[in-house]
Parts: sequence; C-alpha cells; structure tokens
Amino acid sequence: MLMNEEDCGSITIVQLATHRLSAAALPALLASRDKLLARGQHGMLIDLGRVRRITTAGIAALVELAAQFKPGYPLAFCNAEPTVATQIAASHIATLLPHFPTRDCALQSPPFLARRLTGTKALILCAGAGSRMAPLSAACPKPLLPLFGTPILTYILDHLGQFGIDDVLLNPGYHGDQFLKFRPTQPQQRLHFFNEGRHDADGWHAEPIGSASTLARLHHRHNMLTSDLIVLCGDALVDINLADMMRHHRNTGATATIATAKVPRASCQKYGILQTDSTGRVLSFQEKPTPAQALSNLANTGVYIFSPTVAPYLIDAPDQDIATHLLPSLLKNGRLISAYEEPFEWVDLGCPHDFAQAHFDALNAQLRTLAPAGQKMREDLWCGKGAHLSRRTKITGPCYIGRNATIEKGVEINGPCIIGDNCRISGPSLIHNSIILADTQVHLGAWIDGQITAPTWSISHADADGTLARHPHPALDRVGPIELSPTHVSQNKGIRA
Repeated sequence: MLMNEEDCGSITIVQLATHRLSAAALPALLASRDKLLARGQHGMLIDLGRVRRITTAGIAALVELAAQFKPGYPLAFCNAEPTVATQIAASHIATLLPHFPTRDCALQSPPFLARRLTGTKALILCAGAGSRMAPLSAACPKPLLPLFGTPILTYILDHLGQFGIDDVLLNPGYHGDQFLKFRPTQPQQRLHFFNEGRHDADGWHAEPIGSASTLARLHHRHNMLTSDLIVLCGDALVDINLADMMRHHRNTGATATIATAKVPRASCQKYGILQTDSTGRVLSFQEKPTPAQALSNLANTGVYIFSPTVAPYLIDAPDQDIATHLLPSLLKNGRLISAYEEPFEWVDLGCPHDFAQAHFDALNAQLRTLAPAGQKMREDLWCGKGAHLSRRTKITGPCYIGRNATIEKGVEINGPCIIGDNCRISGPSLIHNSIILADTQVHLGAWIDGQITAPTWSISHADADGTLARHPHPALDRVGPIELSPTHVSQNKGIRA
C-alpha cells in the first residue's frame, strides 16, 4: 500500500494513498510505525483523506495498530471523508480510534502538542541584573520573582512542558546561586546550568557575558547547537504556540526566527522594532525608535528559534547581544531572518509597574498566561493554603491572600490587592490598590495606597517605570519585617484556607 510520510516536529503524519482500506493495510502501517519510532519520532497521525471506503476488517486493522502502538505515544486519525467517518463512528470500537476533522485539530490537541517538540532544547536567558525592576530585583533575580507566590520561571517552564520540551538550559548570573535551589514542577524536566558567575569564600559573584555570547559559549564549548534551539527571556510570560513557530521556522529555512507582536505606534520607543517584507522576511531593525521614526509597529518579543546555521556568526567574546549584535550580523551577511507573526499573549515584566499590572490584570481575568492561585473563597477573593482571615476583616475584591498570611481584625482591604505569603496585617489599617510582598508585617494604623510594599521599602507602582534604580526607596511608617514570635497566634475567630 502506498503511503506518504511527513514529519511535523516529533510527530509523523502518514497519508494513506488508497481508496479502499482493508486488513491488507496492517503490515504497511506496522512497518511505518517501526520506522518512525526508530527515527526517534514520538507520535503518529494517519490522514484518511484519500480513503473512500473502509471495510470492517480495515477498521480492525486500525484498532490492531492502536493496540500495538508504543504506550504513552499518541496515535490518531484525521481528515476522513464523511462516509468513512460515519463507518468508524458506527463501529463499537470507535472510542479506540481517536479521530479529528483536520490535521491541525489533531496537532493542537494536548496529547500531540505534548509530543511535538520532544527532544528540542530551550534556553531561558536569566543572567541579567534586572536593574529596571529595582527595587524588587535587589535581592532576587527577575525570573524568580513571585507572581501569586510562584516564580516567573515556573510559568515559563510549564509552558515549555506543554510541547514536550524537557531539556532546558539556564545561564544564572545575577544572584545566580538562587537558581541552584530552584526545582521545576514537572519532574520530567531537566535543568542544565551554564553559570555566568562563580563562587568563592565571599559568596556568589555574577559575571554575565551577554545573550549572544551565551549562545557562542554553548556552541563552542558545549556543542549545544546541533539542532534548532529555542531561546526565551526569563522575564516575560507568553502563550505562544512554539510547535507552530517551529513549523514556520523549518518551512522557511530561516537561520533565525523571531516571534513578534504588534504594539501601538505610540509605544514603539519601548521596543526593538522589525521591518519585514510581504513574506515575513526581516529587512531591518530599529532599536526603540520614536513613533515618527518607526518603520513598523512589529516588536521583537525576545522569543527566538536559531538553526545550527547560525554557528559561524557566533563570536566567542564577551558583551555580545542577540538583538544588538547577532541579528544585525546575520542580516548583513545575507542570512534569512523570519518574523513569526501569529498573535499570542506577551506579558513583558520589565519594571515594577509591569509587575503590578500583571497581578491586577490577572485578578480581573484579563490574562490567559496568569491567574490567581489558591482556593477561590468567593467571586473576587482567592486565598493560598494556610491563609487566615479574621471574620472582622473587611475585604472588597478583587484580592489575593498568600499562603500562611494572617489578616487580623479591623483590617480593611480594597482591591485590587495582593497580600504575599507569610504576611501579617494588623488592624485597624487600610490597604488599597497595593501589593504587599511576602514576609511583610503591617502594623496597626497603617494606610497603604497605590504601593508595592516590602519590609524595608515601598514605591508607587504607577510611577515605577524602570527608572527607580537611581532613587532611594524608604520604608513606610508602620511597616516592617515579620517579627519572629513563636507565641504569636491569632485569637480571632476567622476563615482559614
């Protein structure tokens, strides 16, 4: 029986080139299965679009293939003509034959999506100091900053896991020792650390080298560019379909593919802007142009795929940046750089204002990439495990109360508000439109409005546009670190999550 085979990432699509499907098809299907598994593929999708008739024995052959397929590897069928689909649906064994109306429907289903990029490696850039995120980044690298108590890095890793990406490279630099304690939520994921820093008797010393220099070091010293490599920034949330982006990358034959997002022209000066032709080929780059200078409103989101053909252009020297040095070099040397322009959610967490806005947008169900964690106590209130709320507390949502936080009697909270893990809020006090970071104690008489507040500093989130590193950040009155008191137990009856 004639068959055409096509790889879509780690999934092989088999097009049956026959008008009548019978039991005679089974040996050829089993041979195709053996061949794709031997090549390291992780799933099989059988396209029935050319089949006009299927016999009962033909259905039995498909069931036998399913029974003999490798456990845990997806197998499904698609594109069946109405008469064939009806025959399969009418059989008593139809549940063993998952069928999708189109190839894309099958490939976007969770079983296939979770296998499409199996074997692909991803690099999450996390060496930078994150100075625009000051003062939040003073004691914590940006990728480990918590969103509803969960590090940004966890959200990125979980998204990679949806596509079967289990080998992830990290380049810890600033506060790099903190990454060594990090553990992914998906046990099959393996983190490979390529440190840009060193330990000595005085502790950890960051030595970041630049994003393109990181790629060069991975290639020249560790041979990590033998296949397509996905590169992401460690300070942004995305729901991009990486499998579709990879298919676009391979179909175009690009040396580099850049995921892009359309931004308002008035905001172009915040981003790297790309100019492309009608095919999506990148023609030029502009770094933060004014609205009048911008040649387009297509922004570089910091999500890339690089082919092994990028290797000759990687300079093993410090201070080489992907956007500033590598991409212009590829363009100058005539290499194809393609823009991936399919829409996706991109939450750029560049400064404290972005950090606060992401929380508030999530509380109002405006994001797909982020949602409040914990138990939903009512429509506008979420509580982490171990949180305790006095019944004499007044809370107007939307609000999130973190794990093991205590809200005592007389406290009034008007959302949107985030109370971090282990916080203790004493009353009477008023908190409005604010984020109280983990391990902060708010004493009675406090009034906090429009702030991101930590034990030793506080800032207005509306004005926190990335320039605060140059300014002092005094603590608020009646706010400080948690006072360690083993005898402190709230005596108020309340609600515990």
